[in-house]
Amino acid sequence: MTEIAQELNLKPLVIQLLINRGFETVEQIKKFLNPSDADLNDPFLMHDMQKAVEKIQAAIVAEKKIVVYGDYDADGITSTTLMYETLEQLGAEVEYYIPDRFKDGYGPNKDAYQRLIDGGAELIVTVDNGVSGIEAIQYANERHVDVIITDHHELPQKLPAAYAIVHPRYPGQDYPFGELAGVGVAFKLACALLDEVPQEMLDLVAIGTVADLVPLVSENRALVTFGLKMLQNTQRPGLIALYQVAGLTQSLINEENIGFGIAPRLNSLGRLKTGSIGVKLLTTLDEEKAQKIAQEVQQLNQKRQQLVEETTVAALTELESRRNNHLVNLVCHKGWHEGVLGIVASRLVEKTGRPSIVLSAFDNNAKGSGRSVVAFQLFDALDGHRDLMESFGGHHMACGLTVKLAKLDELQSILDQEAKKQKLDTIIKPSLKVDAKLSFNELDTELLTDLKKLAPYGNGNSKPVFAFSDYKVYGAKLIGQKKNHLKISLGIKGKKIDALAFSIGEKGNAIVADSGPLKFVGQLGQNVWQNKVRPQIIISDLLYQGLAVIDQRAKKLNQSMFTTKGTYVFFNEKLYYQVKDYLPASAGIIIGMNTPLGNLKTENLIFVDCPPSLEVFVAVLRKVPVALATLILYPYHPVYADGMPTRSDFAKTYRFVMTHPKIDIRNKLPQLAEYLAVKKELLIFMLQVFFEVGFVRMDNGLMTGCSSNQVVDLKEAPSYHSRQQLMEAEKLLITSKTDELKHWVLQHIIVEN
Repeated sequence: MTEIAQELNLKPLVIQLLINRGFETVEQIKKFLNPSDADLNDPFLMHDMQKAVEKIQAAIVAEKKIVVYGDYDADGITSTTLMYETLEQLGAEVEYYIPDRFKDGYGPNKDAYQRLIDGGAELIVTVDNGVSGIEAIQYANERHVDVIITDHHELPQKLPAAYAIVHPRYPGQDYPFGELAGVGVAFKLACALLDEVPQEMLDLVAIGTVADLVPLVSENRALVTFGLKMLQNTQRPGLIALYQVAGLTQSLINEENIGFGIAPRLNSLGRLKTGSIGVKLLTTLDEEKAQKIAQEVQQLNQKRQQLVEETTVAALTELESRRNNHLVNLVCHKGWHEGVLGIVASRLVEKTGRPSIVLSAFDNNAKGSGRSVVAFQLFDALDGHRDLMESFGGHHMACGLTVKLAKLDELQSILDQEAKKQKLDTIIKPSLKVDAKLSFNELDTELLTDLKKLAPYGNGNSKPVFAFSDYKVYGAKLIGQKKNHLKISLGIKGKKIDALAFSIGEKGNAIVADSGPLKFVGQLGQNVWQNKVRPQIIISDLLYQGLAVIDQRAKKLNQSMFTTKGTYVFFNEKLYYQVKDYLPASAGIIIGMNTPLGNLKTENLIFVDCPPSLEVFVAVLRKVPVALATLILYPYHPVYADGMPTRSDFAKTYRFVMTHPKIDIRNKLPQLAEYLAVKKELLIFMLQVFFEVGFVRMDNGLMTGCSSNQVVDLKEAPSYHSRQQLMEAEKLLITSKTDELKHWVLQHIIVEN
């Protein structure tokens, strides 16, 4: 390995990563690190390629109208743009059509085909769709309009009777690489038509390929590598405008920028409006028009983000309110936007670890999308129950369906049954693979440069995950508009680097309060700010083995204190009823020691008021495993500041009650307190003690002293004992410094595993 590292001038760590991925010789590594034109396969090896080229060429010569029939996602938009520009370059009379997600659905649609043919279409070329369009293509044949399919999706058992099917995995064909994206297949047809590799279109190929999550190996790796260079130097006004609204630096565009910046914006068009906006953006040569369209794209993407966030929160709230043990999540609500339900389903999978189906109700039906986990074949689970649904389609990890509202309970039951059949309840969540251990001493710009040579990263060539060691944590803070991302400052011997964990949740507060017990693994990346590039770590997974005590002690309560998710502890029942309307719908509630605590678990235990004693406080701490304790500790009946009455106070009060019968306590208490020169609260306490030991009796609000020859220890009175305990609790829990309080709590709490 050392010899290979020296020969290739690469860090041994990088060579080890390559060897672990199956590249064992110098020649194999060189070929992987340096994609070339030799990695691009002959397009005519693909099924029906010659036939498709000849048909299109004949249509161009005959001046027939050609329509490119695309799709509304990023792969479909770039495929449509690429094929449209290719045919236009060849002099064809060409138009494009992007189906409407809500009216036309995915793939060939008979009504859409009818409109296109009635409008003069004489040849239809599909991109990123077609192999499932039996009915629509049969209709086109009946109208004597040929259809050329270019597609990459799974081939059904029965194929449509198209004039040509250009597909990299067509049975019996010799094409060497079957994992092209839709835009990749369209690009191969463009190469065949133009009799060259159109370099200027590789920017489109890179976007569609990365966006469609196909494996970035072999030919795809070469296409994306070349395409990224084009994206960094593109002259397309639309892309330049899109970079600007997305806050991307053109010279630094990489596959991550596509995945997180460009593709989501293009995808939002079909989700909320129409994918044709994306084709207009990518094909326009007018800079002013490009900027205007890019602004519209940005607005739609922001709306998409808002809808996803709102719907995800609502869906999670719905799931939490049920408190059930379904193995598959099924949520439905009227008014949810159909275009974002697939993303919301993915978010639910991320949050809950369970397959999720999210539906929007309309009329008597519910329509939506499902997303799964690797261990659950979602399509197979529902494929045998098509009679239950109005429509259904999908694959292992995703599906789309429409079902009657009256059958939702039956659908949930079937999902749970199928999950048990597939033993989803016994499957252990797969662990994250760590590629190597990395000391902070090894982290330098040379290593980052070498790791970049392994890019583009993606499906089939994942970015390395490292376990980091030998560093010091300098601090942690929550960032982002909603303070839901964690930024940790790490370093060693003057070398500092930031580590970021996204969507950290409530655990972020714990880590900010005490980041010492934190362990994490992550990927090395870079942060670009004001054209300056700095290394950073993106945390892939973390383990927090400590407990955070969040000090939010307050002498007054306000509504904003009751927005945090968790379990709220009230020691005074009256206080609970005063604030219960402010509590989150999903909040857990503990009232004193009246709530059974045996099986209760929560991530955040929120103590609203001060307990009557430290003993009661510890009892809750020791029975409820938590990762975070939030201490508000509102003093509902404060006593510590007033203290305990002195021996002299007790004596003079005793003498007075013994010498003044029938004292009108109801009406004369303030005057009595003033006369005795003691606080009213202390007077009330002393009279309560006297009552408990038999020194006074009450009759219709009139108090009279009762003489006794027995020696009585006032400290044995229940009220005296309770006040002592409350004073002790207030002294520690309310008046102590944060560090002292935290140290005490940590000695008594059970940390959640």
